[in-house]
Amino acid sequence: MKELYILTNSPGEVSGWVKPTANAIADADIGANVTLAVLPCPYASGMEKRYGEEIRGVDSAMTFKSLWSLSAPKTGRRLVLQMGGDPMFGAALSAKFRAKWTIYTARPRWRSRVDHYFVPDEMAAERFRKARIAENKFTMTGNLMFDSVPECAPREELKKKFGVPEGEEIISFLSGSRPFEYRTGVGIFVHAAMKVLDSAKNYNAFLPIAPTVDEGLLERGLEDAGLQWVGERPEEILWNGPGRIKFIRGNSFEAMKASKLAVALPGTNNLQIASLGVPLLMVAPLNEAENIPLDGLPGLIPLSVPGAKKLKRKLVMWFNSREEFVSLPNRITGMSIVPEHRGIMTPDMIADLVLDLLGSPERLEKITENYSRLSFERGAAAKIASVVGGMLN
Repeated sequence: MKELYILTNSPGEVSGWVKPTANAIADADIGANVTLAVLPCPYASGMEKRYGEEIRGVDSAMTFKSLWSLSAPKTGRRLVLQMGGDPMFGAALSAKFRAKWTIYTARPRWRSRVDHYFVPDEMAAERFRKARIAENKFTMTGNLMFDSVPECAPREELKKKFGVPEGEEIISFLSGSRPFEYRTGVGIFVHAAMKVLDSAKNYNAFLPIAPTVDEGLLERGLEDAGLQWVGERPEEILWNGPGRIKFIRGNSFEAMKASKLAVALPGTNNLQIASLGVPLLMVAPLNEAENIPLDGLPGLIPLSVPGAKKLKRKLVMWFNSREEFVSLPNRITGMSIVPEHRGIMTPDMIADLVLDLLGSPERLEKITENYSRLSFERGAAAKIASVVGGMLN
């Protein structure tokens, strides 16, 4: 029996990396039992395991703790494929299960233990060469995020599919997939959308919801923002202004593609939006900086400790000041491909940024022209599936 263990952590990795890879492994029919294990992560929504169970190509999903409690298989070939999270978990599991260990990563870490690396781009590959990693020990696959984006119909056709009347437009607001993002972000974005629709004629607002979102937490965020909605779960915002403010589930990529502009928090979706050719405005409200998870020791500070919130806010602001860019298109190219704004923000401030862009067609066009500096080549998942199949065989 061949066993493949895929380790992952946060919502973006599950939907952007694991899903296309598991689908490609299923298509390749490598004859392995695929187990998805979700690692501890401060960015997790708690819904990753449930979503993982629905991914084609995944036979079972569990927490890493549950997987670790199992005994190592006595026979057969085993392989660990790490797609996010602390490499410590991959090292430990590969040792316990006597399995080979592969990682999808941009940096050559744990060189003495990793059997093979999958790297996302030529910049990362050059980093491996400078570290004197043997060429046969890593495969330049391309960026998995582009494999996670399906082919979509033309924009006008999709607008009709969503029932948008002729002559009207869509703006998509993406409040993220991490709890600390959508818990408050969705309320901020809805209020921003209201101002935009009040000021710009013939517009509608879509709010695509990630599959890993906790619907209960989303509803509490809307309630705290003083919002009401239609449906047992939020389907559309109740309000007296022009246009409609609708939640989109299941066909989020089509909603993005149908949009004249997408407004999003920093994350995986920034690259996905770019790959669809849709102008992007990235905003990062730091209003509740103390609730933003941090890696390492700063992330372990309990907010209940006196002075912890103030310290956490200062740390987040300090980290923010050190980063030239946080939106992935900008980070990858080292250039301002898409406009990004970070800091204390009100819904009115975000709305003004949106209206400013909508009033400047040449700026929207420039954003999409800048996307040519990125490579949107697909096929990373198929390359990983091929190497994984070879290692298990």
